Amino acid sequence: MTLREGHRLAVIHRESSKAGLRGKINAMCCHCIYDPTQSGTWLKQVEICSSKDCPLYKVRPTSKKGAA
Repeated sequence: MTLREGHRLAVIHRESSKAGLRGKINAMCCHCIYDPTQSGTWLKQVEICSSKDCPLYKVRPTSKKGAA
């Protein structure tokens, strides 16, 4: 496992360990789209997700209110 993949898995684990649905949604979005070899944090990469057919698209994590 590379350092980058380890970081990705650590983010997924951290988010999925949070109580409630928010952490699970964050973890799923991170699992789906986050690529540590690309620029931007996992949150920035999820924010610019263009998969509008995804059932989690409208509730995906964003860094500021109203970002879509």
